[in-house]
Amino acid sequence: MIITGTRGDAFLASAHGVLGCQTCHGGPDDNTFETKVQAHEGVVRDPSADPENCLNCHATAQGDVAAVDEEGYLNGLHLKLWGQKGAIEKRGNCTFEGSGYEDDFEAKCAGCHATCGQCHVSRPTSVGGGFPKIAGMFLNSHTFAKTPNFTEQCTACHGSRIGIDYLGDIEGNTPDVHRASMKCEACHSATEIHGDSQYDGDHYEHRYEVKTMPRCEDCHSALEANSYHNAHVDGFASDANLQCQVCHSQPYKNCNNCHNLVADEKADKYDIEPSYIQFKIAQNPRSDYRGEYDYVVVRHIPVDPGTYADWGLTLESEYYNSEPTWKYTSPHNILLQTPQTTVESGEGCSASCHGSEYYLTESDLYGADGVTALPDYEANIGIVISGK
Repeated sequence: MIITGTRGDAFLASAHGVLGCQTCHGGPDDNTFETKVQAHEGVVRDPSADPENCLNCHATAQGDVAAVDEEGYLNGLHLKLWGQKGAIEKRGNCTFEGSGYEDDFEAKCAGCHATCGQCHVSRPTSVGGGFPKIAGMFLNSHTFAKTPNFTEQCTACHGSRIGIDYLGDIEGNTPDVHRASMKCEACHSATEIHGDSQYDGDHYEHRYEVKTMPRCEDCHSALEANSYHNAHVDGFASDANLQCQVCHSQPYKNCNNCHNLVADEKADKYDIEPSYIQFKIAQNPRSDYRGEYDYVVVRHIPVDPGTYADWGLTLESEYYNSEPTWKYTSPHNILLQTPQTTVESGEGCSASCHGSEYYLTESDLYGADGVTALPDYEANIGIVISGK
């Protein structure tokens, strides 16, 4: 796309535009080329695929642009996908780096990692790339956005769960109460997204370990005094402390076994089981983070013993079941009033929540016949809520 028009002129006059094309994109180091093909010899489509190209300037403050924590970014979750790699290490009983699985990971899992440019210039490669469209029109190439666009960049990657939750796109659900006036950046800071290097080891292993990530309590530290909060936040009944989403989230998407490779004579294919909408409350599966909550909302993740079979990586039962496959989650579909908070006259709390189908119980760990235990039975039996 030729850089023309009002936006083109604005780019050419901007801090990035005055650098000249070759500064970021490489290619011919002079202007002696005569054809389009010659002009593009050696050109790098996404210079930020090497993050140092951006950090050369942005590791220090540039005008109104705050400095990016270089160590944090280079070891961050968006760039390195340490959350996925950490899960593979635990269930596969391996050390990821140097394991020989890196190429398989790049081919099968790494399509969602984000470069600087895929958040601030183009759409992510994982959803086809290209320049963002705002109000149905393409933005001019090289329009650098300080804040990524909600639709074209944030939910382009985070749409299948977070996006549909926040927008209320699940049948029967309502948009998140914050949707009316808040976008991602209202809660998620640049420091959190870029990486803040506040980890104990060499890098973060999970997104919930990020110390600068938002918490409901950041805005709602002074809870309205009512009988429900009194009972469920450091509750007087059993000193039980509930994650906010237990009462204020709506049903959300869950997945089972959808990453298994199926041998096919024409091409490698995956056995895709349809996702399903469900809402489950369990005992907190993680005491190492968010340990202050006794009961939390959990989401089933798409992993089973055959997930990495095509890599030659066997998830042996001992390690596959080392942690639950019903994982701590925080759906972005908050409402003040939900079925959990609604107590109909004469029905009491048991009908709305206590003893209801919302509890993750042992019966959820069996197959459709109600007799055969699922492969992840041992992984999850420790977090079920008994008494049903």
